[in-house]
Amino acid sequence: MYRPGRNKWEAECTMCKACTYVCVSNKGAGDLKAHMDTDKHRKAVQGESLSAKLTDFFVRPGKTEDAVNAAEGAFAFHTVKHHNSYRSMDSTSALLKKAFPDSDTAKKFSSARTKTEAIVNGVIAPHSIDVAHEALKEIQYCGVSTDGSNHGAVKIFPIIIQYFDWKRGGMQTKLIEVKDTPNETAETIAQYLIETLAKNNLSEKCIAFTGDNCNTNFGGIRRDEGGKNVFANLKRLLQKNTLIGVGCPAHILNTCVHHGADTIDIDLENIMFKIYQYFHIYTVRTESLKEYCDFVDIEYRRMISHSKTRWLSLFPGIERMIQMFPALKAFFLSQQKPPIVIKKFFENEFSEIYLWHMHSLMSVFHTHIQDMEKEKNSIMEVKKIMNSIHTILLERKSNNFMSLKVKGLLAQKRSDGLGKEYDQFCADVQGLYSTCLEYLEKWMTPMEEFSTFTWMDLSEPPEWNDVEACIKFLGEKGVVIDDVKCFDQVTNLKRFTERCNRDEEFSGLQVHQKWTKYFEKAKSIACYSELLKIAQFVFALSSHNANVERVFSLMQSQWTKERNQLSVESLKGILFVQYNLKDMSYFCAFEICQR
Repeated sequence: MYRPGRNKWEAECTMCKACTYVCVSNKGAGDLKAHMDTDKHRKAVQGESLSAKLTDFFVRPGKTEDAVNAAEGAFAFHTVKHHNSYRSMDSTSALLKKAFPDSDTAKKFSSARTKTEAIVNGVIAPHSIDVAHEALKEIQYCGVSTDGSNHGAVKIFPIIIQYFDWKRGGMQTKLIEVKDTPNETAETIAQYLIETLAKNNLSEKCIAFTGDNCNTNFGGIRRDEGGKNVFANLKRLLQKNTLIGVGCPAHILNTCVHHGADTIDIDLENIMFKIYQYFHIYTVRTESLKEYCDFVDIEYRRMISHSKTRWLSLFPGIERMIQMFPALKAFFLSQQKPPIVIKKFFENEFSEIYLWHMHSLMSVFHTHIQDMEKEKNSIMEVKKIMNSIHTILLERKSNNFMSLKVKGLLAQKRSDGLGKEYDQFCADVQGLYSTCLEYLEKWMTPMEEFSTFTWMDLSEPPEWNDVEACIKFLGEKGVVIDDVKCFDQVTNLKRFTERCNRDEEFSGLQVHQKWTKYFEKAKSIACYSELLKIAQFVFALSSHNANVERVFSLMQSQWTKERNQLSVESLKGILFVQYNLKDMSYFCAFEICQR
């Protein structure tokens, strides 16, 4: 632990960082003991014991050895960054030795699966959290979001935080925890969130919780604060009555069109699933369908299924079914014993018309949700999208809108003497629009509190009355804004907006990017101190839960590659790197592991 120092009155501590010398001229061994009792020494010892397992994987220091360590780290980063399996590293060492026989680094390179996993879990993944912690030192507010994903008997919850840092490009989202929980009750989820926030010193900075609109998260549309839901528990445990709850608007739109479709005479979801099931593992049936495609002169396309949790994923399925409709109808009606439900569907004279009308409606929802779930969308942009689809539905209902394709098919049916069925279809269309509007208007109500931030989209120069209303709202949330300073800063912002909105490129930026441009152009903090507080608060509000869904996609992809032979801890390391360090260069990974 000690070795001779620079002279006989000093000893160098080998556990602490290099060049840590202890003077022993006063008490001799007592001086050494006193040093061992310091916090500095204890932390060094703890750090040494924690990293012992990891450092055993690396060769001992030296010029070549440093290069080997760095190369192994860069390869580990490459494996995870490009979504490769850890198993792919088992043969890498041998390949490098053959490819570079004269390289000393290649000769000592040893990066098998277990070593790669250790480097990711012990070095690169912790670095991603350290980077987030460093950035958050200057940030006043953040929001938190989570959701659960089933994997066998395990329920895994990733936790994502969102904050605004204009020095690093604006809105930021970071994955700070991934954990399997014993259950998915509101109390368990809330306690998990509280512990994670406390561990990362974010309890005081957290101003909002975002999740989908299930009862477990919010207790219904009224956000029952005394109920047993995650939001109510977070408020109580954080002792923050000002905590803001944001229900996922994409989830609202998804459920909205589902409710509307339930009013029509045909169960499209069930039909789609049964047709998919009928073909997807039966080669003989598929080959027979191909013959029918040739007969009616259409190109064969494979039938596709959908996610049962996202009803709008039916949209491409409906599109495929319309393309294949003549062949499918001919096929099923020619079978001796087809599934009764499918047979009745194709015997219905209006089945194709219902498909075309739902395709028309769902294309609107599908497009809006794609815009809504764009990464780094602000609450203002999402609210504008919600207002847009509400307007479209109102217009469709008032005009009893049906596409020309639908009207053409309807006219044909009416001329065939199906007037009663014609009237029923028109009534179903009205009922569909009415049900969608009723559901949407009900669930848009909680988002009205964010109307006070509308001016922040900078599509027009801000008016002081709008900013003043925003300051009052923030005051109720415990955020103190100096209105005198803010008035002068808004005047500067107004001039900036008037000048920049003439630029097409600026107008096409996301809202957080526009604000980042303003802060970059400002001469000093005196020009934006109060506006920065407002921006950091507003951009900490996660406008949807799509970021968590992205983690689920990464999670599923990695589990598939590793053939489900991956611990939650290893999965956590991979996700930290893939989500938090997706923009990091190989050179940075090289440097991290070399250090």
